[in-house]
Amino acid sequence: MASVLLVDANDGWLGSLGLFIAAEGHLVRTAHNGVDALRFIRESSPDVVVTDCKLPVMDGVDLIRALRADPSFASIPVILTAETRRRPRLPHVRFLKKPFPATVLLRELQRLSRRGRARESLRLMTARLAHIRRGAYG
Repeated sequence: MASVLLVDANDGWLGSLGLFIAAEGHLVRTAHNGVDALRFIRESSPDVVVTDCKLPVMDGVDLIRALRADPSFASIPVILTAETRRRPRLPHVRFLKKPFPATVLLRELQRLSRRGRARESLRLMTARLAHIRRGAYG
């Protein structure tokens, strides 16, 4: 299944949602702020990031902007959660208003991890094709 990074300042939320997601077969890691999350992402490049909007040190919106600014991590799917209906204007980010059923998040994780695996397969095939072309023409 997918490796998932959950980012939230609320330990209870991280614990309960993390257990639910892990029970479905996903590898779950957690962080309490955007800086720690960014450090973890750079070390292990998770398949999906689920981050709350309001975080200490670096909020979820700034975390997403930092990811999108780095070509190595720009394609990691992100789900942004918040207790408000007001959605920040961020392209290619799924938004979930808290509270939401854990099953809704699980469905999104499955959808995004499938898309991520397809994107990775395409990237590998493109790299192989480039290698073959270099050998044939180089």
